[in-house]
Amino acid sequence: MKSYSLWINKKKQAIIKNNIINYKKNSKTVLVQTVYSGISRGTEKLISSKLVNKSQYHLMKAPFQKGTFNLPIKYGYINVGKIINGPKNLINKNIFTLFPHQTIYEIPIKNINLLPKNNLRKYVLVANMETAINIFWDSVSNKNDKILIFGLGSVGLLTAYFFKLQNYKNVFVYDININKKKYAKLLGLSYINIKQAKNFNIIINTTSNYQVLEKSMSLLVNEGKIVEASWYGSKKGNLSLGDYFHSKRLKIISSQVSQIPYHMQKKYDYEKRLKLAINSLKGKKLEKLITSESDFFNLESDYFKILNNKNTIMHLVKY
Repeated sequence: MKSYSLWINKKKQAIIKNNIINYKKNSKTVLVQTVYSGISRGTEKLISSKLVNKSQYHLMKAPFQKGTFNLPIKYGYINVGKIINGPKNLINKNIFTLFPHQTIYEIPIKNINLLPKNNLRKYVLVANMETAINIFWDSVSNKNDKILIFGLGSVGLLTAYFFKLQNYKNVFVYDININKKKYAKLLGLSYINIKQAKNFNIIINTTSNYQVLEKSMSLLVNEGKIVEASWYGSKKGNLSLGDYFHSKRLKIISSQVSQIPYHMQKKYDYEKRLKLAINSLKGKKLEKLITSESDFFNLESDYFKILNNKNTIMHLVKY
């Protein structure tokens, strides 16, 4: 059976390749036909621009990527599909997996996650909701904290939304791109005028912008905390650690989804966290975070246009 997949062949060049899959029915794997995949714009832009340090090649490898961050690479981790072959009880089941952009693929049953039958589109948000949950855990916050989330991409919006699901009332959001304010309103989030922002206990940065990290230090109370949820790759920036960071005794911690925070490991493993992410996407309005879509076989020409569109929240690829 012929399968097609998206590769970044060299810096900022996308190409669709094909290969033959010879699947033999067994009890350990299934054959999946992709229905939708999602483009995680920030991460995929960083990778396609060759901005991953060599020291991170092994540590940051996606579960089912092929190739390396030095390119070429087949990358991605947002895949909604239907099982077309395998054990009889799994045939025609809808699933979410961390597989790249590919039409048909074989995957171990232990790596599939069953989805409801209907409204599959919004489940391209699962991976970023997992990230949002990890950010929530890493914040080690309480409901009295005043919290600001910088950046209204899919991760920033879903992080704020997850805080809301936990009944946090004092969470604010901001993005320099005013076009994204409507998505905050859609989800019932509190958008703040940054000129009026002050005295936060926790600031979460999802922007991959060092200037936002620097700005955050002046907006925190004494012993406040910054949760840095961005992946900068090899991009470097300057931080003034001799100013507010020093005088206010501030903390900066990293949040990264490939590891569950130590204090949550007795309660959650990766399977349970992913199920929590799926269950957290029940809201009907969430599908509106899919702001653009295209056909898989158009990705050779569309891929970098999608990555460079600053108004995109989540891009859905149809198969």
